[in-house]
Amino acid sequence: MDALRDPSWMRELYTSSPAERFERGRFTVVSVTARPTPLHQFERYRYRMFFFEPGVGRPVMSADLESDILGAWRLTVTTASGSSIAMSFDEAPDYETFKAAALSYADAAAERARAGTAAGRSTKERATAKRGPRRA
Repeated sequence: MDALRDPSWMRELYTSSPAERFERGRFTVVSVTARPTPLHQFERYRYRMFFFEPGVGRPVMSADLESDILGAWRLTVTTASGSSIAMSFDEAPDYETFKAAALSYADAAAERARAGTAAGRSTKERATAKRGPRRA
């Protein structure tokens, strides 16, 4: 899978509290939590899970519990090809509820990406092919 383009994951890993780290299939998963505090009361994300493939220094997927401008909560799954809303909540669920839902949707997204990769070239390869040969 291609790495995420959004660099916000770096800030989240350094400023949020680590929840856990574990192996899931071919991924190493790093999960972080950001509880509201006086300094961080308007954080967009409550929980984030970053999925790393071996040998890739950036996550290739994230599953996030994020709030929208109206105060509702959404579980989103993001890959290099885009982000999708998997579920919506009126109130933020606890970490274990988020984790179960996030892993279920992330597994499905990883399977779709694997099927797409098996069917053709990566996004990077397609972009290179589109540009044509380099000129000296």
